[in-house]
Amino acid sequence: MNRQRMEAAYDRVAAQYAEQNAIMSPQLVERATRFLAHLEPGAHILDAGCGDGRHMAWMEAHGLQVTGIDISSGMLAQARALVRGELLQMDMCQLTFPPASFAGVWCSASLLHIPKAQAPEALREIHRVLIPGGTLHLGLQEGEGERWEVTRFDVERFFARYTLEEAETLLTQAGFAIDERHRDTTGPRHWLNFLARTVSENT
Repeated sequence: MNRQRMEAAYDRVAAQYAEQNAIMSPQLVERATRFLAHLEPGAHILDAGCGDGRHMAWMEAHGLQVTGIDISSGMLAQARALVRGELLQMDMCQLTFPPASFAGVWCSASLLHIPKAQAPEALREIHRVLIPGGTLHLGLQEGEGERWEVTRFDVERFFARYTLEEAETLLTQAGFAIDERHRDTTGPRHWLNFLARTVSENT
C-alpha cells in the first residue's frame, strides 16, 4: 500500500467524513463502554487512527487521558475542533512512544487500512507501547482479501478484511490474549471487535 496515497485520500474527504460520522453508533458506544471498564479512572490511552476525533472526544468525556495519532493531517485538523489531548501525525507501524506508555489502545477501523503483511508489525508496535496487561480494542471489517476500492466519498481507499480466525491468529501471534470477541453489523458491513490484553513479549 502507498501510505501517501492513503493519506491524500483521507485529506481530501476529511471534512465530509467528519460530517457524516459525527455520531457514534450504539454498537460502537457499547464497545467503547466495555473498553472503558478494563481501565482505571483517568488512564492514559492511545487512539491509533483517531481520524476525525469523535471516538477520542468520547473517551475524554468519560475521564480518560487520550493521545491521538493518524496518518492524515486533514483528519487531525478535524479532530482538533473536538478534543483536548495531544494529536500527532504518525504511522501505527512506526510508533515513536517509549515502551509501556499507555494503559490501553483503541484501534477502531484503522488496522483495516494497512496491508495484511504489515499488520503483525503494527500489532507488535501496539504491544510494545502498552503496559503489561494493558488493554487493546481492535475493530476490523469482516471479510476476505485486501484491495483498493471506492466505497463512500467517491475516493479510492485501501481495505484489508479479516475472517474471525485470521484476526484471532493475528492477535495471539502478537502476544495478546483475547478476552472478548463480538460481531456487529453497521450498514452493509460486518465488523469484528476484540478486547485483548498483553500477556507476553511478542516476537
